[in-house]
Amino acid sequence: MTTNQINTLARTMDFAFLLDPELIFLPRKLPLVSEVDQTARPVKYAMMGIGRNLGTYLFADGLNEAGLACASLYFPGYAEYSDAIIPDHINLAPHEIVGWLMANFATLEEVKAAIPRLNIVSTPLKMMNVITPLHWIITDKTGNTLVIEPMKDGIVIHENPLGVMTNSPDFNWHLTNIRNYIGVSPNKTGPIQLNGMTFSPFGGGSGTFGLPGDYTPPSRFLRALFGREAINPIETEEECINAAFHILASVDIPKGSVITDEGIDFTQYTACMVCNSGTYYYKTYDNNQIARACLFNEDFEASEPKIWDIIQKQQYHQLN
Repeated sequence: MTTNQINTLARTMDFAFLLDPELIFLPRKLPLVSEVDQTARPVKYAMMGIGRNLGTYLFADGLNEAGLACASLYFPGYAEYSDAIIPDHINLAPHEIVGWLMANFATLEEVKAAIPRLNIVSTPLKMMNVITPLHWIITDKTGNTLVIEPMKDGIVIHENPLGVMTNSPDFNWHLTNIRNYIGVSPNKTGPIQLNGMTFSPFGGGSGTFGLPGDYTPPSRFLRALFGREAINPIETEEECINAAFHILASVDIPKGSVITDEGIDFTQYTACMVCNSGTYYYKTYDNNQIARACLFNEDFEASEPKIWDIIQKQQYHQLN
């Protein structure tokens, strides 16, 4: 959050499966239909985010007109879902949660009150034919943050004052892991004396020695947290966007650096959602020019959604 109380949620989307996403604006009048019980639920708040139309509109992340922003993150080895529909509950597939959150809630308090009625049912995502293991990070205009995790013993809600989350393990594990790196600092370390000899650091950045540089989720969590805590105070939305994209550059995965059983895992897009202005910023792996769209420039009472193709071809500012 900036000194002017501008709050953002920024994320990288890293996956081996090519998502081919679109930027989608969904007005209030268009209901979201659950794959689980075919219930058409009205949309209380207009929303915008990156997703796909797969019979109904599914979102990986986005924000709504009230300033609530959320994102789904991969949670393999930990996510546990229900095997059956529960009457008198909100029965949803894992990949429907982001849309449900944006459609219905303005604040984190409202989200916390609704979670006991939520039943997440094991349902495959059609485009991948797998049940996606997910957890979710959510924020609102206050700057407060929640992490929602579907665990073996039920859905767990974590208050997240750090404002950072990544993939597995679970949130409490990541909190514990921070204790291994409490000596990391943006400050330069001083020289030391050993038996009359002086040893000085090679240059700036010596305080960050030990900050892990690999692409595992725990290490990327720590780099994102370090960047968030070390960044200079920022005031405006433009400064905030600039800072967010620079911080996330430290966890960007180039093609070929991570190979999984599913293929080459890489950062397909990077996005930043501004809760206050309703603006969605993004860039893709193949196009580093940042694009943006503002939710408040659209008609909330429109009868149809609006969809923008993601520009994948690199855009250049021509100088001569």
